[in-house]
Amino acid sequence: MPRQTAATVADLLALLGDGDPVPAGVLVEQLGVSRPVLARLVAEAGERILRLGKARATHYAARATAGTSNAWPLFRMRADATLQELGTLHALRGDRFHFQPSGESPNLTRSVDAVSGYFPGLPWFLDDLRPQGFLGRTLAHRMGRQLGVPEDLTRWQVRDTLTAILHGGTGMGDLLLGQFAVERALAELDTPTDAVTPAQRAQRYPAWAREALAGEEIGSSPGGEQPKFTATVDTGRSRYAALVKFAPPDEGQAARRWAELLACEHLALNCLRDAGLDAAESELIQTDGHTFLEVRRFDRMPGTLGRRGFVSLLALDTAFIGEGPRDWGLAGEQLLAAHWIERGTADIMARLHWFGRFIGNSDMHLGNLGFHLPDTGPLPLCPAYDMLPMYLAPSRTGIVRPASPLPLAAPARGGQLPHIAWAADAALRFWQAVADSHHITSPELNQLAGENHAAVATFARRFAG
Repeated sequence: MPRQTAATVADLLALLGDGDPVPAGVLVEQLGVSRPVLARLVAEAGERILRLGKARATHYAARATAGTSNAWPLFRMRADATLQELGTLHALRGDRFHFQPSGESPNLTRSVDAVSGYFPGLPWFLDDLRPQGFLGRTLAHRMGRQLGVPEDLTRWQVRDTLTAILHGGTGMGDLLLGQFAVERALAELDTPTDAVTPAQRAQRYPAWAREALAGEEIGSSPGGEQPKFTATVDTGRSRYAALVKFAPPDEGQAARRWAELLACEHLALNCLRDAGLDAAESELIQTDGHTFLEVRRFDRMPGTLGRRGFVSLLALDTAFIGEGPRDWGLAGEQLLAAHWIERGTADIMARLHWFGRFIGNSDMHLGNLGFHLPDTGPLPLCPAYDMLPMYLAPSRTGIVRPASPLPLAAPARGGQLPHIAWAADAALRFWQAVADSHHITSPELNQLAGENHAAVATFARRFAG
């Protein structure tokens, strides 16, 4: 004779109160009911409860508060600008989420928890869509009231970030969450708000720089602190998407230093490509009042303006490794051990780390390196970006740091000598290019280029032979 029970839907929802998935067996035990009774309670709860998994691996979780939107389709914009539906993201109680794929997407469903597709916060693969940095603050200030979120980005909660992502977020990568993000992406394909021809850049870029500094958002908004805007350059034969950084338009020492650092970034990317590594393509554009560095976006396809997936090392590391700031080489070894990347990718990460050290890039945080994000298989490394001697950057208060020689330290762990040899060779070419560049006019940086060239050569001779 079946057991009688007084368990109710309210009792079931109370056990699922914090949003974490609970195994069906645990619910049966805690409610004191049979599995058929549990199935009946779940059916009575209707849309308030979400089932995760199958058979003995079945878990249940409570959806986010009724009366609010709590499920959205996730799309990918392919390289040819067509759309692929990947699945549905469900919001659970307590700012938890579950991604339910419509097909095979093992990379996206690789869970940070025991339950496949469950995430204790926003899924890691959406993390780079959250507004951040210079343009993120601009978006919050300009669009906060319209979106119903605080105009101060530092006050945003998970739901505020989700709201922005549902309206397109930063536009990084190929993932689009919900109807409005898809509509915005399609509109940008047809009539980009940041469209410009090569001949118009000398006039449009200074105007867009002024608007960006005044708080207007020009185009989509990848992260980063350097003042920037986006552009879609129409050459007449094709189109390409670009991120445009700029130095402040004044004659002060800090502005001149930033202009020379943009030139250094252009030279560093060229040196990496010459050395055989993939790096973002860039172009320096000089106007009467500004220096612009136009960097072609590697998450957009030339011509079609279709997209390629992107996930930053920071987002991936936070979700699956979680050891905080450290050098890219060590992070690469850990991702290799976790079967996210291949051996060759880890080696390139180590080379980029040492190249950055040899050119004085003091800003090699985990957000400044990224991967393409396919549905399955190891993640390919994106082209290098944001590679420049940031140890020479003016402070946030505008104080220009002295052009002092590089502080070079011995490797902290073994196995680095081949990477040191490769990176030193590329860095020597970089410092020579800085010394020869007509964009680098300050005597102190010209002198520093020679001193750093000698310092890198000495270091390499001692460690790499």
